[in-house]
Amino acid sequence: MKVLPHNEESERAVLGALIESNNVRNEIVNKLIESDFYGTGKKDEIVPNRLVFRAINTLMDNGKVVDVASITTELDVNMKVLSQIGGVNYIRELIDSYISDSNALYHADTIKDLALSRRLIECLDECVEGFEKKEFTDVGQYIAQCEKKILDITQARRVSEFEKASDIVDQIARDLKISRNKNEKGFKGVSTGFKLLDYYTQGGWQPGQLNIIGARPSVGKTAFSLNLAYNAARLSGGTVAFFSLEMDAKSIVKRLLSNAASINSALFANGELSDDDWLALDQGVKALKDIKLLIDDTAGQKLTDIKTKVQKLKAQCPDLCCIFIDYLGLITTNNSRIDNRQLEVSEISRQLKALAREVEVPIICLSQLSRGSEQRSATERMPKLSDLRDSGSIEQDADIVIFIHREKYQNAQAAKEKENEDPMDTNPFANTEETKINVAKNRNGKTGVLSYTFFMNIGKFVENDRRTQEE
Repeated sequence: MKVLPHNEESERAVLGALIESNNVRNEIVNKLIESDFYGTGKKDEIVPNRLVFRAINTLMDNGKVVDVASITTELDVNMKVLSQIGGVNYIRELIDSYISDSNALYHADTIKDLALSRRLIECLDECVEGFEKKEFTDVGQYIAQCEKKILDITQARRVSEFEKASDIVDQIARDLKISRNKNEKGFKGVSTGFKLLDYYTQGGWQPGQLNIIGARPSVGKTAFSLNLAYNAARLSGGTVAFFSLEMDAKSIVKRLLSNAASINSALFANGELSDDDWLALDQGVKALKDIKLLIDDTAGQKLTDIKTKVQKLKAQCPDLCCIFIDYLGLITTNNSRIDNRQLEVSEISRQLKALAREVEVPIICLSQLSRGSEQRSATERMPKLSDLRDSGSIEQDADIVIFIHREKYQNAQAAKEKENEDPMDTNPFANTEETKINVAKNRNGKTGVLSYTFFMNIGKFVENDRRTQEE
């Protein structure tokens, strides 16, 4: 049996401090657990350092004094292992290893790090063994399972220490400034960047919620979600993740740049920018560089891929505040037993909801609607919850469901109007259309229809500061 990383001197120094010092005893006991002390794993193995740590823990739990006499009694009378670990002489040897409180805390951190290292090695060994034994049907799913096990180990945290008030004050001041700038009492979520939509969502996107944005193709799902993602990153100062399963990252950033700089995206194709356009472009570039927006444009992602990436990202970026997925219909699963797309979508929506709760970050997922709305009369084409494609479980799992509706676009006259547009008109604000944002489901708030103007040349949505309908 191979010897795994450990440090006997550190373990002795920590146990000596637990016996001798009242100052660090509680802190060390809260930092470590019995299995952090090294053992080979042999059957019926006696691990002296674990037994001493257990005896000290028992005395503390029972409110008894911790000293040589009480530890000796606990090990001898109650645990009946004193002679097996070397008797009272071993306890005295531990005391001799104690140097100082600061030294003991350093060694406690060393013990914890080595324990995590051992668990990582054991986990990797298990993964290799499972691979050799072919304990999987899908290699991608098996890799995701191994990554999850490793991530669970890396996320093992020591008990939080005290923090200086002086170190926290800057963060508080920044949060207060954001709240003041929003001018909203009770602001507690990640702002959508739209005043009325923040009102309907009770302060913005809330941690742990699954939010669905649905629309028919080409209505503006991606454009609206990019508005929301940009606003979330800009106003929160946190990290925003954007999974684009349909468009590449370069195309996504071009859209963002067109919006931020208010430059017609058509000009990017031919490079015919005026001096004013170049100045605006510089400002747009600066605005995008100032935010933390991460884009993953991997096509054909499976649900396990997204889950693993989100879990990793949360561990790497504690300020992760929003996750956008464009779009649900392109996600697949590794579950070969599901041969029905409706059941697969149900599984995806359920697991996305569970993922949002696990990482305590709102997920905003786009969804393509069925043709149901197009088959209704012109006055009845506002999307309904029943139009959610493939599964009614999306409605059930989602905390908020929002629909995008462009009445002119979805009416027959839209095609004719499109033909009359001037393709050479590069005015960023020339091509606009009133768009309805329908908050059709809101688990914890109001539902209703909001009015927006969609500036199609730059992909920007502007709230019209009025509600067209409220329930």
